[in-house]
Order: sequence, then structure tokens, then C-alpha cells
Amino acid sequence: MASSKQEIQTGQDMTPPDFVVRNGTKMVSAYAEFFSLNINQHTNQAYANGLRLFFEHCESLGITDILDIEPVHVQQFNIAQIEKGYEKSSLRQYLSAVRMFLDSCVVRGVLSVNPAKAVKLPRTTSGTGKTPVIVSTQVRQILDSIPPRSQKDLRDRALIGLMVYSFFRISAALSLKVRDYELRGDQRWLVGEEKGSKRHEMPVHPDLEEMMDEYLQTTGLMNQPNELIFQSSTARGGYLTGKPFDRNSSWRMVRKRALAAGIHRDIGNHSFRATGITTYLNNGGSLEDARIMANHSNSTTTKLYDRTKDVAKVTEIQRLKF
Repeated sequence: MASSKQEIQTGQDMTPPDFVVRNGTKMVSAYAEFFSLNINQHTNQAYANGLRLFFEHCESLGITDILDIEPVHVQQFNIAQIEKGYEKSSLRQYLSAVRMFLDSCVVRGVLSVNPAKAVKLPRTTSGTGKTPVIVSTQVRQILDSIPPRSQKDLRDRALIGLMVYSFFRISAALSLKVRDYELRGDQRWLVGEEKGSKRHEMPVHPDLEEMMDEYLQTTGLMNQPNELIFQSSTARGGYLTGKPFDRNSSWRMVRKRALAAGIHRDIGNHSFRATGITTYLNNGGSLEDARIMANHSNSTTTKLYDRTKDVAKVTEIQRLKF
């Protein structure tokens, strides 16, 4: 090898990225061999793009040594590309490139195990259908487009904010009563019940607290602990009725608010929960913490009661930035 930063002869410039070069000649050789085995120039270019994006992602996390790459970093890379709007076919190709290249690094003794081996593309489906995930800027766009002119406006903004910032499912959110918006010291908490009667506790993000306080104080609900937080509203004037706000009505509300904000996508209530989780992971949150906060595992219930976890969770919600 004439130099550590060689050009691979595929008809295109496949110069190893700086990340590869900094990790030594073994990794550069693995990179050269990886591209020499594939004669399809278009595939090579796609793989090179995928590896470049992956190494740039690693560097953005402060990772400069290949030995420090963990499965969670590969998963976060996938989620980051989804947020950027890449097609699923491109994501599969990029992940394939990362997996195969890291396999080459294992063969050459650069790595002992491949951190991408067990990582799959993030699922964007729930149940039998797709759950569209919108990007964080679109969430902000929807929230900012709701004018706080009526009780209904304040309710809609608070409900969308709650699903995004607390990861609550719509059924649990609509069942919340004012007393479930708890004040523990200086920190607000939401305490609800998810499907299967699983208790779900989440610290309230400062942005969500602002929306909730404005809604509950303006409507007079703050002093009515036994009332439902989210209630139906009158057709004229948008006043709360004291009656439950059902799932179908909330779905129609979400679609209407999205269209008013200029977002013409087939989104529903669950899109906001999914977007919240995706944004949290993309901003550096761990998969384990996301699993706990989203209430995905039966084993997380006792952890939510562990007071040593409270400080950590209050810190963790700061990763939700819209």
C-alpha cells in the first residue's frame, strides 16, 4: 500500500474517510478489500455513502475509535437517517454496508465482534399498520400553529404535547384526571395507566408543563382533581363540556391540526408517541431508558417506583427537543 489513504480502483473515488485512516492500516486495508470485492460501481458508491454517513454520525457522538462503537450507536444512526427523510431502501443499503464492512474488520482482527450484527432497521409499524413518524421540526410546526384562542385550542396543544413529551398512548392520555398531574417537590409528574393495567409514570418536560399549566389554569380544571384532563368541546366557542374526549374525536383533531400546519401526511395519534421516542433516541437517549419511559416492558414498573431513578429520568426528558 503506497499510503494509508489510498484510492480504491473501482472507477470512482473510494478514498477512505478520515475515521478509517485514524484507526490504522488494518482498518484501511479492510476498507480497500471491502470495495475491491464488489465490481458494481453503483453499489460501491451507495456503500461508500452509507459508511461516510455512519462514521460522521460516530464522530458527532464523540466516537473516534472503532472499538468504542456499540450496537446502540448503530441503532441511533438508523433513526437519525429516518429523521433526515431517507427512503427505507437506502437505509437497508446503508445498514448492509455498515454490517459487511464491520465484518471485514472482524476478519482482519480490527474488531473482536461486529456491533452492527444484531441491529435491525427501526420499525415504523404498530399492530398491523404503519405508524408514520414525523420529524421534530414538524411537531414544532403543529404546536406553534395552534392559536391559543379557545379552551379547545389549549386542550389540543396540551394533548399533542403530552403524547410527544411523555410517550403516553392515546387511550392512557384520554383517561388522565387532573389529580394524575402530580407535583412532587418542584417537579410535575404524569401518572397514568396503560393497557394491561400497567402503571405509567413520567416526569413532565418543561415545555409540556407550560402547555399543561396554561390549559388547566385557563379552563379552571387545575382546582378540580377528579375531572378528566381532556374533555370534549362545544362546536361553537370551543368550550369544554365535562364529557370524555374520545379516540375518534382526537384522531380527527390531530389530522385537522396537521393539515392546518401544512403537513399533508397520513398521521394519527400514535405518530406523536412514535416521534417522541424516535427523537429521544436520536438525541442520544439509550434504548433501555426509552424502553422504560415508553412502558414497553413488564419489568419496568418497579423501576419507575425506584426513587434513585427519578433524578435520571428528569434529566433524560431534556433530550426531547422540538
